[in-house]
Parts: sequence; structure tokens; C-alpha cells
Amino acid sequence: MRPIQCKLARAALGWGVRDVASATGMSPNTIVRFERGERMRDRTVAELRTLFESNGLEFIDEADGKGPGLRFRQPLPAEPEG
Repeated sequence: MRPIQCKLARAALGWGVRDVASATGMSPNTIVRFERGERMRDRTVAELRTLFESNGLEFIDEADGKGPGLRFRQPLPAEPEG
């Protein structure tokens, strides 16, 4: 998982840094530092990724000249018309 994917995951779930920190037991500063691009232990990144995946997100690796991203594992319900 790349730092930008962490930011995207938080936004997709409507979570703030403190929400992620509380769910993982990490400090909010750790989340902010990772999202700024600071190197983190593999274990820390894996824990973040697991949290987001367990909440319905799937990470997309860079491929075919396109950048990394994420998506919901299941289709979202249709938006109400009107």
C-alpha cells in the first residue's frame, strides 16, 4: 500500500486520521507520517492495509502504465434518482 492509497482509503470510508489510529492502536502521528511518505515498518503498513481491506476496500497496484488506486470489493447500492 502506498501513502496516497491510505489517504484515498480514509476518504472512501469517511474516516479521519484519529479514526484509523483508534482502530489500529497507532498514534495519529504515525498515520500522518506514513501519508506524508515517511518510511514505515512493513508490519505497520500491513496492519493499515488489513484494516481497510476488512472494511470492504481492495487495493489496486500500478499496472499498464496506470497508477495505484483502490475500489470497493462489492458494488455500491444504486443512488436514488431525483
